[in-house]
Amino acid sequence: MMLARTAWWLMLAGLCVPAVVWAQDDGRSDVPDAEKEDGDEKDDGQDDGKKDEKAESPIQRLAEMRIDEFVVPARMLNLPLPGKTKTVGELLERMETWRKDETVGGVLLDLGSPAISLADIQELRGALGRLRESDKKVTAFLNGGGPGAYLLACAADEITVAPTGGVDIPGLGAMFLFLQGHYQMMGIEFDVITAGDYKYPGFINAREPNKFFDEEYNQILDGMFESYVGMIAEGRNIAVDEVKAAIDIGVFDANQALQRGLIDKIAYYDEYRDQLLRREKMKRLGEEGLNLTNVNSIQDLVEVINKQLREAAEARKAVGPKIAVLNARGPIVDVNMGAGFASQLICRDDFAKVVNELRKNKSVKAVVMRIDSPGGSGYASDVIWQALRLLGQEKPLVVSMGRVAGSGGYYIACPAARIFAQSTTITGSIGVLGIFASYRSQFNRVDYEVSTMQRGARALLGAPYRAMAKEDRQFLQDYINDFYDIFIDRVASTRRMPAEQVRKVAGGRIYTGAQAVELGLVDEVGGLNDAIEAARAMADIPESAELQIVEYPRPGSLGEIFESIGMMNTPAVLAAFQQGITAAPVVSFDQQLQWFASRPQALCWMAMPDVAIPGPTPMIGFPNMGGAIPGLNGISPAMNPWAMPSGLIPRP
Repeated sequence: MMLARTAWWLMLAGLCVPAVVWAQDDGRSDVPDAEKEDGDEKDDGQDDGKKDEKAESPIQRLAEMRIDEFVVPARMLNLPLPGKTKTVGELLERMETWRKDETVGGVLLDLGSPAISLADIQELRGALGRLRESDKKVTAFLNGGGPGAYLLACAADEITVAPTGGVDIPGLGAMFLFLQGHYQMMGIEFDVITAGDYKYPGFINAREPNKFFDEEYNQILDGMFESYVGMIAEGRNIAVDEVKAAIDIGVFDANQALQRGLIDKIAYYDEYRDQLLRREKMKRLGEEGLNLTNVNSIQDLVEVINKQLREAAEARKAVGPKIAVLNARGPIVDVNMGAGFASQLICRDDFAKVVNELRKNKSVKAVVMRIDSPGGSGYASDVIWQALRLLGQEKPLVVSMGRVAGSGGYYIACPAARIFAQSTTITGSIGVLGIFASYRSQFNRVDYEVSTMQRGARALLGAPYRAMAKEDRQFLQDYINDFYDIFIDRVASTRRMPAEQVRKVAGGRIYTGAQAVELGLVDEVGGLNDAIEAARAMADIPESAELQIVEYPRPGSLGEIFESIGMMNTPAVLAAFQQGITAAPVVSFDQQLQWFASRPQALCWMAMPDVAIPGPTPMIGFPNMGGAIPGLNGISPAMNPWAMPSGLIPRP
């Protein structure tokens, strides 16, 4: 708790600019039937000289770069701890290394929600442009990212999103709090002496903006919006007026984005990367073994060493057939926290990576997944569902449900060939919800006044300081309904049940394990040992064989534990825990203006009646005050308008 208080105070105290909102969305409609691969198509227009030059190149490698919540403008703690945290400067340095490396033929960006400013985005776009000028293929995958991620993606040759992903370009919105009334209630007055009409301290001694404030910030917003529109128009070769029309719509699912020309392909990340490798005739950088080309920092070195240690450990244990017990415990979240948090959270990409490793591990003959999860992010659930579906196509996958496997927990259970549950297990909850907080009454009580500016019709979608407009409510309802249809389809396709039958038992309703067996949602009442024996039989492992039961995810090595500790100096850590226990992700910060995400996120999450769902309660610092908010101490960080997401829903 003290860590949470300290970190939030450090991030907020002393900042002197208002919040600016990027409204966003994350859940999307489904992908159409298998997309035709164009990996083998021949580029007849390519210059013969370039073809020969590429053919003569001894090695062409595809480098991968993740730009997500752990990318920050600068480290909060200037310590050389290993971890996923990287600064913008380190990314620029790595891109320059790849630009000069003749063995690197392309770069694939994995884009999440980086906590960086428009200026930092422009820096990174410049580096991507230099890579392309050096005849490197630059491609981008939008992994649930918001507008900032999309602006980066527009600097690439090609953009891909997941079936339940999409594009969020809602424009720019700003919210300003004026606190004179509140301070008067507290008996506090300010004598302010300034030089210059625009040096305006109105946040503390006025109830509304004056003409100089309006002029100044409208001009700022106009300038940023022009750059925002220009980056999209230039990158996607779309007319400015068309971009502005798209911004007024704001949120697009994968199919809508493809139809509008905002993206080029729909695929899951691994699926797209494999297509790209075949099409460009490249190999992944580092897949040939120990490779120091990618090592630019102590974090990179720790990752390389950990990989070698894991491979060596697996080789030593490769005696006799194995059944892997894959533990899926805790809320399903999008932030990837590393091995240090693997026992408490189901982190989207970290968990999917373990699943893919098990699929490729020839010594593992079957997998039993032990689920104890109320669900969480819908987007993360779908990514994990896809990884498990692929695993189930290659080797037996059996699920054993513990205390609870509901909503997203049931979502990820569906690809299993057989599902076991105890008679008292709580499961089902096939449904999606969205939660949006409004603080109008609270702000009226403490006499706060709110002023807003926006560029884009949906820039303030779900803003917490006003009643939700009827058209916004319908828009969000349609979005939730679309993801619900995807959930129904995922259950129907992998459980081999008619969609109408699934719909009859869905609706968000929960069941005991025994009831779920009667309804066809679970196959048998039984425990973990029953699931292991079923997996042994399905894998044709004789009872006389010396069977090894190996648990995954593996306990973190010392380097991986340090890696997780090294991430503690980023807001993303607080985001993951906030998302896990309150279904309300804390949002990224920008050091120039307080940009924050307000996208709606589809929540496949089940609140258990016997589970308390408290939120962290740090003292919240406000710009210009360097301390706590008078009258609002002890509230959740989500209350802070400089950090407020409007959609309190872990994503698909």
